Amino acid sequence: MKKNMLMAGLLYVLIGIVFLLCGFFLDTKLNSLFWGFAGSGIAPGLTMIYRYFYWTHPKNSTKYAEKMEAEKINLNDERKEKFRNLSGRYAYILGLITICISIVVLSVLSSLGIMQNAEILILYLGGYVAFQYIAGILIFRYYLDKKY
Repeated sequence: MKKNMLMAGLLYVLIGIVFLLCGFFLDTKLNSLFWGFAGSGIAPGLTMIYRYFYWTHPKNSTKYAEKMEAEKINLNDERKEKFRNLSGRYAYILGLITICISIVVLSVLSSLGIMQNAEILILYLGGYVAFQYIAGILIFRYYLDKKY
């Protein structure tokens, strides 16, 4: 296992501890975010450190080599690569559909007076749909289509 995995784990823990200290000593409206960032820094950091020491232990070196070989095969498997690409496309389309449905639902709730000031959220979601759609087209045409 690479040494940078250990360094990344230590950096995560350090950042988590900084947010933990901010949560303890600062009294702001952001305390809940500080606690969340502390947990999301410390937990993965400790996991990364544990994995580093687990996989670098001499008794686990053969298992680690087998795992890396299987991962290398899976990453280069054409069938699985095609499925990963398809799942990304389906997730992209499903996300666009979900946002469009959310815009309609928010418009109805706003029209019925159930939700106040929904226009800003509707405009934001509409802009996000446009951004996603245009970004998808641009990435396909100018990056993927010309690269391959």
